[in-house]
Amino acid sequence: MIKYFSFAGLLLLAFGCHTTSDKPHTVATKATPGPTRLYAQAVGDSFSVFVSLPEDYHPQEKKSFPVVYLLDANLYFDIMATTIRKYAEVGLAPEVILVGIGYKDFPTMDSLRNRDDTYPQAIPEYEMSVSGGADKFLSFINNELVPYIDHTYQTDTTKRVLMGHSLGGYFTMYALEQSLSGKAHKLHNYIAASPSLHYNNYYLLHQLKTSTVRQPDNTKVYITYGGLENSNDPASITLDSLSAQLAAVFPKHANGGVTYKYDIYSSLDHMDTQLPTFIKGMQWVFAP
Repeated sequence: MIKYFSFAGLLLLAFGCHTTSDKPHTVATKATPGPTRLYAQAVGDSFSVFVSLPEDYHPQEKKSFPVVYLLDANLYFDIMATTIRKYAEVGLAPEVILVGIGYKDFPTMDSLRNRDDTYPQAIPEYEMSVSGGADKFLSFINNELVPYIDHTYQTDTTKRVLMGHSLGGYFTMYALEQSLSGKAHKLHNYIAASPSLHYNNYYLLHQLKTSTVRQPDNTKVYITYGGLENSNDPASITLDSLSAQLAAVFPKHANGGVTYKYDIYSSLDHMDTQLPTFIKGMQWVFAP
């Protein structure tokens, strides 16, 4: 079953979404995060950027904070911003600058994420109207968004995290593969919830197996799946087999500072893994 084409309407009702105008440079506050519309030269389109600042963020103190870049922000930003802020108050989450990357509205996100999160172009059987633009989307993040955030906020430029779910998880793994191949170096850690690695007959998994150049910085990679995600498709790899294949990928990078963790949440399905993965992943990535 292809599980990454569209989010159900139930999620829209459950989590809500932001709609934004094209008014540029709306600066976020800690209490009420606001969107900024940024035009991406690499993509040729505008994105909505949501920012939530830690309670301890005070510009006059010149204290810097790690930055967590969250995909599919129209769906996940509000709930993650609230959760991180509340968890940080009681010491269950690190204080971070949360940057959500989204679109004009939820329906736009639900269609254009196919364009931005995938590489290469989808095989015909997926019937995707647009696909294959992950290279351009990653260029936007590395060369346009990260410099903008670093210029605007007090960021720790040595601690950046990218996290996403489903197709967003696939893009997170694509960004990792590009880093391991020495092609992108602005991101340091990767959290992928139920990444759609079966896309294009496991194209990205094959690429990961053949990557030979490591990212020079210390890198942590956290990947999860739900135990109920095993597919009935005989062409699909089981979760146990996928776990073994991923486990074989990362040890060769261990001497270069790559640390890998893989979890299966036994009672969860594809649309259940994102929130626990994001929280547990952040706790693990930022652990001493």
